[in-house]
Amino acid sequence: MNKAVTVYPAVIDSLISNPGIGFIAAPGLMGDIGDVYDNRGEKKEKYKFTEDSSTYNHPDSKVYFCSVRWKDVEIEKDVYRWEVLEEKLDYAKSIGCTAVVRCSPYALNEEDDIPDWFRAENPEEPEFPFWRVDPQTTRYVDYWADFIKAFAIKYDGHPVISSIDLTIVGAWGEGGGTEFLKPNAISCITDAYLDGFKITPLQALLHDPMSMGIITDRKEKVGFRVDCLGDMGGFHGEEWSHMTDFYPQNIQNFKMENAWEKAPVLFEACWHMNDWYLQGWDIDYIIQETLKWHISSFNSKGTIVPEPWKENVKQWLKKMGYRFELRKFSYDSEVRAGGNLDIAALWANVGVAPIYNHYPLVLKLRSHDQTYTLYSREDIREWLPDEDIAWEESFSIPSDVPEGEYVLEIGIETGVKEIGNIKLAIEGNTDGYYQMGKLLIKRG
Repeated sequence: MNKAVTVYPAVIDSLISNPGIGFIAAPGLMGDIGDVYDNRGEKKEKYKFTEDSSTYNHPDSKVYFCSVRWKDVEIEKDVYRWEVLEEKLDYAKSIGCTAVVRCSPYALNEEDDIPDWFRAENPEEPEFPFWRVDPQTTRYVDYWADFIKAFAIKYDGHPVISSIDLTIVGAWGEGGGTEFLKPNAISCITDAYLDGFKITPLQALLHDPMSMGIITDRKEKVGFRVDCLGDMGGFHGEEWSHMTDFYPQNIQNFKMENAWEKAPVLFEACWHMNDWYLQGWDIDYIIQETLKWHISSFNSKGTIVPEPWKENVKQWLKKMGYRFELRKFSYDSEVRAGGNLDIAALWANVGVAPIYNHYPLVLKLRSHDQTYTLYSREDIREWLPDEDIAWEESFSIPSDVPEGEYVLEIGIETGVKEIGNIKLAIEGNTDGYYQMGKLLIKRG
């Protein structure tokens, strides 16, 4: 008769860094660096968020922002130098990060132009702000859609990419002028993303009602990003701000209030956090709004967090994205080779968003000389916050497993050694796995 063992793991309240969530990494503040300066060039005292942090005046991170220019990748029509992106993905991996990727069609400077071969077809630049080529009178829409299709064929499901920006038009692909495009032009580009990226999550700029309407009408899994988080009145005095007059209204108006359930919500700082501090803006208000909107990650543009806001930011990080607590774990302490191991567990996601990448939940059976990995059928992307997550599953034990005592461990694997496993908010992390106890395997 099987004996059930129940374990109550010790939940921790400390900061943990996980793939795809938290602050975007700040390489300039990492490692053995000299003095630290704010965005205005003023020297600041060094500090760390945790004793073992590798980053100064900024949280550690496991997500990195990779941006590449169209002209650098598609050097001739349908001729691609993907190594431009590969180098950046390799760098992200080398610092233990997944990557948010953006391919930009062009930007404002001449060196950020459209590809040379495309410019040769259209030597004149339009006078329209934020456009370097007129998508209404050139083949921009077809060419950019073709590029996105090739991009998706190459990179959908890439293990280092946590999500991809859906860029349509405008400087850096940030949407300037999108509202002046015709619906069929926007659909041509968005369809290239939505049809091509079926595994890797997407997020679109929360920019204008037409492009967002086209995206939401397809009812695909697309999150959103905003690029002026924190603005409490920096454009038009105190009469208008992104935080009170644009984001709250348009998240609802554009029907994106539930997008977070299936795809990520990303924010980028308006100016820099140090500017918020010097303006005297309410950091707790800004943080609480992002949590209400189910933030997964925040791009601070690699600059410092003002030290007086350290504790505010630590509490923010504990809620940002997903955070998994394993509260109860029951299993059979004796099983037979060729038989079943029954598991029952209670989980909680105490963050504000799910995980969006399909990482496997695994059990490991370890003896002194052998390890067996059992893969769960559970889809952890469905673990929404504020819901009890009851997990029950029966695992088949291979018939050739030798008799003896094994240590039972649990983990969530990313499949990338440099990035490592998902950290749980419980004690006992050993190389990304958590020991639940011992079990005896018998034969016959």
